[in-house]
Amino acid sequence: MTTAPRSAVVIGGGIVGLATAYDLSRHGISVTVVDEGHIDQRASSATAGIIGGSSVIPWANDQLWGRVPGMLLDRTKPLYLTWPLPKKLASFLRYSLQSGRPDTVKASAAGLANLGLKGRAYWADLLRDLPEAAELFDYEGCLLFYDSEAAKKGDAKDTALRRGFGMQIDDLTADEVRQILPPLEKPVFGASSVTTAGHVVDPVGLQNALCDGIKRNGGQFAKARAEALKLANGAVISVKAGTQEISGDVFVLAAGQGAADLGRELGIRIPMAPAWGVSVTFQDPGINLKVPLLVLNEGLAITPSRQGLRVSGLLQIGGEGKASTMQARLMTVARQIFGDFSYTGTQTFMGPRPLTADSLPFLGQDTSCTNLFHNFGHGHWGLTQASTSASVVRNLILGRPSEIDISAYRPDRFCNQ
Repeated sequence: MTTAPRSAVVIGGGIVGLATAYDLSRHGISVTVVDEGHIDQRASSATAGIIGGSSVIPWANDQLWGRVPGMLLDRTKPLYLTWPLPKKLASFLRYSLQSGRPDTVKASAAGLANLGLKGRAYWADLLRDLPEAAELFDYEGCLLFYDSEAAKKGDAKDTALRRGFGMQIDDLTADEVRQILPPLEKPVFGASSVTTAGHVVDPVGLQNALCDGIKRNGGQFAKARAEALKLANGAVISVKAGTQEISGDVFVLAAGQGAADLGRELGIRIPMAPAWGVSVTFQDPGINLKVPLLVLNEGLAITPSRQGLRVSGLLQIGGEGKASTMQARLMTVARQIFGDFSYTGTQTFMGPRPLTADSLPFLGQDTSCTNLFHNFGHGHWGLTQASTSASVVRNLILGRPSEIDISAYRPDRFCNQ
């Protein structure tokens, strides 16, 4: 930017958009957040809330594709497809297959580590003037749980990759795991303890706290769906949102899965698919879980939260947000792990997690519109990466050098493929 902007329009009110908007607002920029406002339908609300637990392993990898045919039929798998399938799915899968090659997976893992492993430090910096949000973070580590020797061996390659990026991981025996966890119905073989990980005890509360912080800093919210960008002379001049035309000096596209349609208007190739995720929180459970638990072969994360025992996971591509099968599966698996435990009620959230073909977000300045910045496509790592991505966008907008290398997240990286 040749002159310092005074106003910014952030399109998208999930965790990435809110973190970005709050970061800009605390640096003196007048912010307007454009979002429909359905907090119970966001990927940010359905998240497990884990920070850095397994955040360097790309979802697209060479081990996945041999299992895809079975996913079409078996609804008990961590990732499955259902009808109606999303548009452009064939193209998305083709790009994902290319990104799943061993050499490409290493590059994707490096890109994930570059954003995700810095998340804790960047969240602490972002929230230093927002203590009501900072207190929602708990850094007591998490466990990667194995119910058999085969499960541990199946995760050995990924564990080596995690350690290669500097994640501190300790191996635990079955007896050591039993001392940490409440009694389990599921067999226990061992676990890997990720000591540098943490979690958010109330993901919805974090979003609300960021909204309050944005408003205290003079920011505004436009409760409407962003429908189109209006361009003139190589720049965005406004966004059409319902009956409104919202103008600003700079624009940030942070609408998760919804950003794909707006991005395609600009001629950017965006291979991204909505993977619907769900969380079920058991209120007042008879279970005292002290640290988050990742059951990798089930595709589940189980976390203690302010509302109760939060069970999250499973990804459904297609189905347009129909979540009853996933909800039932989460409740069944919770009982398979903890037995027939008591609770007084349940709370459910669901939302589309924006999966990119190479597991990396679109992050950086647009190549054709000088005042447009991309910050979307974080998949199921949005909470981990939101603070780091927000700092990247803020530095770009303010004309400051980036603190990290963002070349891997170029918005136009698929345009020549």
